[in-house]
Amino acid sequence: MIEINTDLLKQLGLTADEYVFLILTYRKESLEDLKLIVDLTKLQEAGYIKIGEEDVVHLREGFLQYIASPFDRMWHGLLSTYPLKVYANGTTRILRAKDPDSKANQKSKLKYQKIVGTDVTKHEHIMKCLNRELQLRKQGNGLAFMQQLETWLNNHSWEKYSDLSEDGKSTTESEGRITRKL
Repeated sequence: MIEINTDLLKQLGLTADEYVFLILTYRKESLEDLKLIVDLTKLQEAGYIKIGEEDVVHLREGFLQYIASPFDRMWHGLLSTYPLKVYANGTTRILRAKDPDSKANQKSKLKYQKIVGTDVTKHEHIMKCLNRELQLRKQGNGLAFMQQLETWLNNHSWEKYSDLSEDGKSTTESEGRITRKL
């Protein structure tokens, strides 16, 4: 059963078919028996979906913000930024599972939920640190040494980048130790 808020449809510029398509995609329910008229290109340009390999549809923050819980939005935000895989010496290393709800991501998801709970400010801080780390690793060709997501979360690795400005220089006078409550 899907309730459709027509005001939301107008606000998002969606047809009822497109909304049903997006909701069923979010719920991971079958779309085969339905004859929905959906313009995937329009949905992608609006920032609601991303069409991946083999035409797999991934929902994006532009739509998730209207239907997902605050934590789910933060989790999807982390996964949309954290690299899926890296390349080193001709080999590929997988850092996390592609599907946010896969069993392979469950431990990481639970760990992240323990870390941020519903604290959007903490999530935004972690995202800034992750973006700094990615920027520095790309500049120094060190992306191949990125940790797997679960390890990154367990080690609170973002803390290493919390005192760095956008240019990678320290923002504190002394390079003091960062501690956290265990």
